[in-house]
Formats: sequence, structure tokens, C-alpha cells
Amino acid sequence: MKTDEEEICSVCLEPKVKPITLPCGHSFCAACVDGWRDQYGLTEEEKNHGSAYGIDVTTKYRTCPNCRSPIPPTRNMLSSLHAFTRQIRDLERQGDFESRAYQLLEAKLISLNSQIGEDWDGITVLDDGQEEPVDLPVPIGKCIERNDIPKMLAWFGDPKTPEFKRRLNAQVSICGNMTLLQICGEENNTDIASILLQLGADVDIKDSQAATYLVRTIAYGQGEFETCGKLALEWGAATTGHPLDVITILHDTGTESGLFQSALMRSEFGGRRCEVVGHERSELNGCTCVADVHLPETDEYKVRMEHTPEELVIGHMNLKRRDRTPQDPGHYIEFKDGKVTRREFKSNEECMAFVAKVAETNWVVEEAARYEAAEAAKAEAAKAEAAKAEAAAVEAAPVETSPVEAAPVEAVPVEAVPVEAVPVEAVPVEAAAANPDAEPQNNADQTVAESSQI
Repeated sequence: MKTDEEEICSVCLEPKVKPITLPCGHSFCAACVDGWRDQYGLTEEEKNHGSAYGIDVTTKYRTCPNCRSPIPPTRNMLSSLHAFTRQIRDLERQGDFESRAYQLLEAKLISLNSQIGEDWDGITVLDDGQEEPVDLPVPIGKCIERNDIPKMLAWFGDPKTPEFKRRLNAQVSICGNMTLLQICGEENNTDIASILLQLGADVDIKDSQAATYLVRTIAYGQGEFETCGKLALEWGAATTGHPLDVITILHDTGTESGLFQSALMRSEFGGRRCEVVGHERSELNGCTCVADVHLPETDEYKVRMEHTPEELVIGHMNLKRRDRTPQDPGHYIEFKDGKVTRREFKSNEECMAFVAKVAETNWVVEEAARYEAAEAAKAEAAKAEAAKAEAAAVEAAPVETSPVEAAPVEAVPVEAVPVEAVPVEAVPVEAAAANPDAEPQNNADQTVAESSQI
């Protein structure tokens, strides 16, 4: 049984809330550990102004508040370390050693390394009690840039499985734990972002620098406020509670748009999807709108009605937040047969009925199956084409003739045919003398004749 002393956090002196136990054995509130050594490795300058606005190198090496044993790095810190190292190497390969971006990255790496500490064993990671996210494969992350929705859906799998939601919020560990939704911000792609949100993506999930979809749009300039920023607000994105004060960051830009946006986000309903309530025009009550502009003098809002073309000025007393949800999105971004279509409706009830009907069809699985069948057909066609090319190459190649060795011919022995001696008739000398002009038959006859004469 734990004693009262063990239940009390020695940092805040209050009962422990979501306690985290350090490797040394001491435990503290999660928020207290985070405040003692920021889990994202953010410095005070970054929290106040964003990492893109100032360089602040901290050399603080945080240790356990009780025994001063080293606190190991969090997963987010290590992911940031890998991401920034990769980015700075890319700049160095381009010969960039002096740009502002290079200086910011270099300072950030010095800060992170000092917080991690030289004596870190390279293995131990602080357990923050959160479920480890699914690692998003880089080729799936590139689907946003290529607008390859079918491949992305095929990777998600069946929406009825627990793994689907985890993959929907998967993070690229080598790129600072970015999610698909945040990559949509980089590409300013609100169609795919809307599809992800309709499927249940978390609008407030954080990367390794504690930046959400909205924070990345504002603090890092990834995506436009009028598109990505307002989409995030309509889906209920938090504007406060971030390690980075995004409203202050916008105000400190000093630009007309920055001042307008910061004032809008400071207001209660600025940029939000709302429902009209208690209005003197009874037909408006229950209808939804988006509060585009805040009028601080009267605390009223210029609103754009969702299902009619009207633009009205409505007081804050006649509005209440009604964030978009997968079941009640107000409009619907449909992906079917390779095409993206925005569907508008006459009412929210009509929209919700359509969404419920689409959910019954399990369209994600159908589109994934269509994609996989098309990919299989492509693979078979490529295989057949390769075989055809190989056959053509073999046919066109010259035929090489091998020299044929002559078979030895065996000599056939020829039997000597005995020649019968022909008897030569001797010619009397007197006859020869009597006919001196007579030519002898041959030399042999002559020789024989002479020999016989002797």
C-alpha cells in the first residue's frame, strides 16, 4: 500500500496526476516532468515565438528533481533529432552553411543534444505512458503529394478494424513524426485533409515539436490560413494549450493578415462552425454557419450560412459552436471511381443521412479492392510486356554457327589385283631386219627381244 508521501508529487506538492516514473524510480505528474524538462525539447523562445522566429540554444541538461539522475530523452525528442539532422545534411549537400534555415537547425541540434546529454546510453527512452504510434511509411506519406488516394486507402485497411484508426493517425518517425493530415498542410491539399477528417483523423495530434495541423499552418507557414487554417478551426482544432502560443505568433508578425487572424482566433467563435440559436428569424435557428469575421465593437460575427447563400451579421448570444464531425460534416468530400467531388446538401439532416448511408457501403474497402485489382492487372501487363520484349530480343539476335570438325575418313585397303603376264612372242631377227622401218610395239618388247637375242 502506498503512503501519502508516495502519492504526492514532489514538484507541485499535489496528488500525482498521470504519473510518470523515471528510470531512477522516482515518479512525478506528467505535466510536472514536462515542465521540468520539456518532452518536445522546446525552449522558452520557441514556446513564445515559434522555432522559425528566433534562435535560442539551451544548455540545460535536465535531471531528476529528487536525485539528479539523468532523465532519458522522449520519443519526440529523438524523432526531432533525427529529422533536424536529416534536414541539415540536405542543406550541407547543397553547399548551404550560412542561411537562416541552417542556423536555426544548427541551434536546434545543439539544444536537443544538450538536453539529451552526452552520457545517454543510446537505448533508454522515457516512457510517457502514451501508446506508441504506427510508423507511417514514406511511400504512403508521398501519396498526398501525388494525390494518390487509392493507395493511401488500401494501406488503411478496413475501417471496422482497430488498426484502421491507428493507421489514420500514423506518423513518419524520420520526418519529425508528421501525420498525413500535417502533410496535407504542407501540400495545401484540403480535399484529402477533409477525407482524412471525415474518416476520423485527429485534428489535434502533435508532431515531435508539439505542432498540430493548425500550429504548423501558423507557426511554420505550412499551408494557407484561409484554407488549411480555417478547415482546422471548423473541425474543432484547439487554439490554446499548445507549447507554442500561435495567437501571439500571429500578432507578432505585425502584418495586416496576422493581426486579423490573431484577433479572429482570440474571439469565442472566430473561424468556427456554429449553430444559430434563439434568433428572431426562427427559420435560422438550428441552421449552421461559419463565423468568418469578428466585429469586436459589438461582439458580433459576419457569418456565412452553410446551406443557403446568405451572409449575415449575428451576435455572439445567438451562436453556439457545432464543430464538424465525421457524422455531421455539413458537406461531404466524396472519393469515388478515382474522382473527388464536393457534395452540398439542403440541410444538415440530409447530409447526415447521406454520410450514414455511405458508411454502410464500406466504400474504403471497395476503393481499396479496386485499386489492388488495378495494380495486379498492371503487374500482369508489365510481366507480359517484359516476356514479349525478351522473346523479340532473342528472335532478333544473330545465330552463331559452331565450326564442325571433319570426321576422319578411314583408309580402305585396296587389294592388289594380280596382273597376268602376257607372253611376248619372239620375233625372228631376220624378220626385223627385213623390215627396218617397223616400229617396235614398246620398249619392253624391244628389251625382251634384245635379251633373247643375246
